[in-house]
Amino acid sequence: MKLLARRNWPSLLGAGVLAAGCSIITSIPDHTGESADQTGVGGTTAESTNVGGTTADDTNAGGTTSASTGTDPADTPVGKHGQLSVQGTLIMDEHGNPVQLKGPSSMWLNWESAPYAENKEGLQWMRDNWNAKVIRAAMGITPAGAYLQNPTKAKNQVKTIVQNAIDLGMYVIIDWHDGTADQHQADAVAFFTEMAQTYGSYPNVIYEPFNEPVKQDWSTVLKPYHEAVIAGIRSADPDNIIVLGTGNYSQFVDLAATDPILLPNIMYTLHFYSCTHGASLRDRGDYALDRGLAIFVTEWGATDANGGTGSSATLCLDEAQRWHDWMNQKGISWAAWKFDKCTDLTCYFKSGAAVTGGWTDDQLNGHGPFVRDRMLEQTERAADAY
Repeated sequence: MKLLARRNWPSLLGAGVLAAGCSIITSIPDHTGESADQTGVGGTTAESTNVGGTTADDTNAGGTTSASTGTDPADTPVGKHGQLSVQGTLIMDEHGNPVQLKGPSSMWLNWESAPYAENKEGLQWMRDNWNAKVIRAAMGITPAGAYLQNPTKAKNQVKTIVQNAIDLGMYVIIDWHDGTADQHQADAVAFFTEMAQTYGSYPNVIYEPFNEPVKQDWSTVLKPYHEAVIAGIRSADPDNIIVLGTGNYSQFVDLAATDPILLPNIMYTLHFYSCTHGASLRDRGDYALDRGLAIFVTEWGATDANGGTGSSATLCLDEAQRWHDWMNQKGISWAAWKFDKCTDLTCYFKSGAAVTGGWTDDQLNGHGPFVRDRMLEQTERAADAY
């Protein structure tokens, strides 16, 4: 595949860029309310259920087909938008227009019930029928069978997803899915340096070096970790976007805003689960935005913070819609947890849904219909509308 020409963006160094077009809030929201101490956000404790091997549903998996996708590259998300950059609080495309990316996040790749995220045909179907522009590859790090125990398998899963996204003209987030990444900094630096060396010349790739930090302090632990990984990435890739995990399960973006990393094309994560997180967490997001930080919601669900597990699991769609109204108003991109089949209410699909696409309403599970409908919304506007 011929790489798209990459635009040489002007230097964005300095606090002036971070505060461009933004008013400054002088008080930090209190660190209380529904956004504090949400252990197991996104199902980090209970989501190892339904993690068995492949089933009869898992046909045509792995995205190894060499057949043409039959799509004009100019009509794909990357064909339309090209090289992305961060300007102020927005993602901008190479034509100077704001972009709001929407798409699926994989399940922890070491625990997925079927290889949905790795299947090129299914990803193309989601691109063409659900308007997905980005996919997040959530590579588990510390659990049994994950990256630290089986790096070859984990890396190959990520490479399959990245190559499929490149072939389909989609953006792809490479996610180090870990809550204690600071304890594995050397591994993370080596991995992301390799990913940057391999894929840094493609405009498709976005890096996420730390999924959900737990209780680590931003300034003394998280910021130095991110700076080390950024240095590794930038040694091979000068300009693709990097999204940084923030404190308390990627909720305390306001604390990162008090001591930001002043480098180009940097964004910060904010994760929400709408039965647990509400207006006070959006207040943290507003504080960060008003200080000039760009936010990417790399993970969300319309459930409790456990990912919608258990017999009492429920959906909170009204609050989820308030979150989406907020993200649309601010031009915030997102990836929705999780591109898999299981009984958890964040799994998009019921048992029997093929990995290759063609999903009908009766095959959708939990918040799957809501995720699909939010992907299909056309919300891109001119930069001055944000």
